[in-house]
Amino acid sequence: MKEKQKRKWEKLRAKGKKNFIIFNGVISWGVPTAILYTFLMSFMENYSLRFNRDFFEMLILSIVLFPFGGIFFGLWVWSWTEKQYRKNSENK
Repeated sequence: MKEKQKRKWEKLRAKGKKNFIIFNGVISWGVPTAILYTFLMSFMENYSLRFNRDFFEMLILSIVLFPFGGIFFGLWVWSWTEKQYRKNSENK
């Protein structure tokens, strides 16, 4: 972990794990992934974008499931980054 990355992590870390998971897992990963997934799946099924009932049902389901998955993604990123941070701090 480089010094710039370490300072950035320290700022994020100071805000807390819960905040990190909500903003980086749910909002920054889960919601955009849900929207992208919905558009891609709709296009792949129809070879065009049709904003019909199926599209909106898939969007609603995705908006629920992907942010839920974002909780686990946020937990994993937090744990991995914290491990890297501690490893780097011990080596110096």
